[in-house]
Amino acid sequence: MTDPEDAVAGTAEDLVADARSLGAPASTRMVKDWVEHGLLARPQFRKTTQRGSDPGLFAREQRVLFRKILEAKRRSPLPRVPHHTVVPLIISMWLNDDRVITDDQARRALRTYARSAGARSHASRTATARAVIDQFAHPEASKQTRRSVERLLLDGEKSRRPRWDTLVPAMKDLAAPWRHDADGLARLDARTIGLPESPVTFDYAVGLWMVKGEVTQQLERESIPPKALLLAREEFRRGWAEYQNDRAALAARGGESAALFTEPTGWEAKVREHVDSFATTLGRVAGLAEPIFDEVRAGLRRR
Repeated sequence: MTDPEDAVAGTAEDLVADARSLGAPASTRMVKDWVEHGLLARPQFRKTTQRGSDPGLFAREQRVLFRKILEAKRRSPLPRVPHHTVVPLIISMWLNDDRVITDDQARRALRTYARSAGARSHASRTATARAVIDQFAHPEASKQTRRSVERLLLDGEKSRRPRWDTLVPAMKDLAAPWRHDADGLARLDARTIGLPESPVTFDYAVGLWMVKGEVTQQLERESIPPKALLLAREEFRRGWAEYQNDRAALAARGGESAALFTEPTGWEAKVREHVDSFATTLGRVAGLAEPIFDEVRAGLRRR
């Protein structure tokens, strides 16, 4: 195959030949690895004799996808492009339409994506943690509280085992610190983000992080039922389309929180935002969100 427009269904050997025509090293073992990680769909089985079968065929769309991923990897300045940096594109394509990525392929891509959760540099994790603190920190929150929350956020993402029982009260101290008044200690009103008519509180934000963590673990174990994945995708498609139409108006009304609604710059950041946003919908449809938010509310009542 010399051009994607001329593509026809092909075997693993055909895909290897495509890769070598682009100057990329390849083998049938590499093709199987891509299938395992969800970068490619499984080839279609072909039984031609009573006792045997011909090599499976990858659909035309998958062969074009294989070539385009290879070309994108060649354009990357990195000497090696890990699977987890490519797989968000696969998931985003599946979220958008049904023409290329199969449901089975998407499940394996979601598993790969879940396994890579937290696979970021320390600098990137630190920037994210400090952005969260800047959003929720009350002006009177102490430096010690800020440092404590930052440490908990960093440790939680790196270990993939956040200490929610410690983070929730720490976030409360960050967003609504204690202040001495005439009658003793009293809590200040909690800092919120988002729209004035529907502010996001720190406990709701923590609940969302917990939902995302639970969804990530279940995707890694492939324990979310396929039906729930498809139902969540349909709901997410509608909601995401509405959000894209409304986000400019939301940013205009957001005031200090306008950046929350601003579209990220660059296609890679847009793809990651698209994929990351799916977790909340999936958590709700799969029945994971409600008990988590109940747990957060119960924990705050006990303090």
